Amino acid sequence: MTTLPAFADGDCVSCPDGFLWWRRNGLWVKPGQPDGATVSDRMVTVWWWRRTRSGSRRFALVHTLAGHELGRIAAARYLGRYIEHVDTAHEQLCQQTVTGAWLRRFAAHAVRSRTTTVHLELPSGIVTVHSRTQGDVFYHPCRA
Repeated sequence: MTTLPAFADGDCVSCPDGFLWWRRNGLWVKPGQPDGATVSDRMVTVWWWRRTRSGSRRFALVHTLAGHELGRIAAARYLGRYIEHVDTAHEQLCQQTVTGAWLRRFAAHAVRSRTTTVHLELPSGIVTVHSRTQGDVFYHPCRA
């Protein structure tokens, strides 16, 4: 996905200089510094376009998807990865390949939940389903 979504409070971005910024009350702030320096949506957009022109990998946006944005989950297939707790002393990495259509349906249910959010990392296309009760599942787009 090469176009930016409409920014929403709760989004975060790692910018070209390596700093992490969170969007809060319509402005981007550094975590732990709510009264510190801020940048505008326009500046984050400039960072995005500089990235596309220079081929830099020093920019990532994590956007919380709303129900009307689930079409941004665009790959044909995804590899889901999560940690399953077998018992109190053991856990294992689980993997599952799913279709993009399945992931969009699953995300549609998740965004209606009060305890679950769906995030899209750009430009990688990684989808994270975050549950406050169950943990995170990361879905990496499968390359053809």
